[in-house]
Amino acid sequence: MALVRARYPLLFWLVSVGVAVNIFGMALPFVLAPQWTMAHYGLPDGGGSVVWMRQAGLLLFFISLLYIPGGYDPIRYRANAWFGVVTRMVIGMYWLYLVGVEGRTTVFITIGLLDCGLALLNGYVLARTERH
Repeated sequence: MALVRARYPLLFWLVSVGVAVNIFGMALPFVLAPQWTMAHYGLPDGGGSVVWMRQAGLLLFFISLLYIPGGYDPIRYRANAWFGVVTRMVIGMYWLYLVGVEGRTTVFITIGLLDCGLALLNGYVLARTERH
């Protein structure tokens, strides 16, 4: 089996980093160790039950996989590529909202800044990719 090469390697690499962060940083911990994850993020007991945390982890896992086609070939999968950028920015802003408006744990600042930063970087590279 031949190795398939992405059409735009930099964009694919950036998208892959975001997918890996989602899967290994949140999705799998939510599925495999939900109570530890809730404690790590400073969520109170009402922050989510084990069942709902696992459900969120599974959803995040599979939704993250949907980013890959847009990173692999952003011309063919343009909607996927831009959806990934917009979605990551909205989610990043949500994490920042939780801290700034609702007074939640400051751990969410790191997550929010990471998501917003990846969104801006992906958006910039994607826009440059479309110009060529």
